[in-house]
Amino acid sequence: MIHPEIHRVFPNKDQAVSVFSWLCQKMKSVEGLEEFVKWHLEILEITIQEIISTSNIELSDSNKTKEWAKKFLKNYEEKIRIMRSISNKVFERYHQLNNLEFKKIIEENKNKEGEIKELQNVFLNKNGLLIGRIIFAYRETWFLAKQTTNPKLNLTSIKEYQDWAESNLPNLIETKISLEKIHKEIAKWKE
Repeated sequence: MIHPEIHRVFPNKDQAVSVFSWLCQKMKSVEGLEEFVKWHLEILEITIQEIISTSNIELSDSNKTKEWAKKFLKNYEEKIRIMRSISNKVFERYHQLNNLEFKKIIEENKNKEGEIKELQNVFLNKNGLLIGRIIFAYRETWFLAKQTTNPKLNLTSIKEYQDWAESNLPNLIETKISLEKIHKEIAKWKE
């Protein structure tokens, strides 16, 4: 099974915040961009919260693990439906922002094209949407829950999940912190 790798998306947070601030100055309206970033934060919050909740239970205790798994699976369909809906909105908004704002800004500011394209590639690149990778990270907890409730499935092992969570959770948290700073900067331009 292939587990999604979450990498640091903003190697230089301060530069990213600066570019977003500059973009906000050039945009007709920042509400769409603000909402775009907010949607990412909503999905990150749910994902991080669930991964942390698995680290707070003793996964080797099958009774506690099964109890967590049943509770998780009970709410999974509703949460994933909401996430998919947000993902669709993110995809649409990305293209709206690109076509209505970013292309025009790039045409008028060719010297900033590289920086803008670099930021755009964070959210949509050949590997897909950032929001999609975050949702796939959330699905890792689903694989663990399904494996716990039906060991015959052989989807993952507790050890594989723990290793995955240990290496990817810090990057999810780092992404969230970066997006919170960016969101805060964008919100300043709404006022």
